[in-house]
Amino acid sequence: MAVGPQNTTLYPLGSRVLAAALIAICAVIEVSLLLSAPGGVTVRATPVVLLVAVGAYALFWAPCVRLSPSELRIVNPLRIHDITWPAIRDIDTRWSLAVDTVRGRITAWAAPSPGPLSQLSRLNRQFFRITITRRQDPRGPELTRSLVLSQWEAYREQGVLGPVEGTGVTTRWNVPSTVAIAVLAVASLAGALWP
Repeated sequence: MAVGPQNTTLYPLGSRVLAAALIAICAVIEVSLLLSAPGGVTVRATPVVLLVAVGAYALFWAPCVRLSPSELRIVNPLRIHDITWPAIRDIDTRWSLAVDTVRGRITAWAAPSPGPLSQLSRLNRQFFRITITRRQDPRGPELTRSLVLSQWEAYREQGVLGPVEGTGVTTRWNVPSTVAIAVLAVASLAGALWP
């Protein structure tokens, strides 16, 4: 039986605002390159602009923490960690979300310390009285940590954490982000070296 939220995705609002701003700036730069720069300059500069946009997405938009009845998924810029609840040994929430597992410590990129933008999101939601589905709670990043800790403690207290099957932790590359960044970095370098 599941305890706590059934399927919840948490992410920091401030990071997403930053990502959106950076991507918008890159779009404006690319449009201005297409409209006014010579063709050679556009070809050489476009990979750099795209690298910044994709980097902003990978670093600030895509990372999140997903809770489900069976596992905790931590999506970081270059790696994705799937952790079964029984594989968790301890959760540290002092500065960010760090999960000690049977295979070592995993830190969530998407759970930074609370800041002014998390407070702004709280005021905004209270003002408009929006009902949310916990994709981003008014309490911001501190809720990310407390929800994860609460769900794990609830499972532990009810004795529903069984033995760990296998390692209980699966780590894999975040292939789309990694490949896109690598290809654009090579293209940017080629553009810079092109006479």
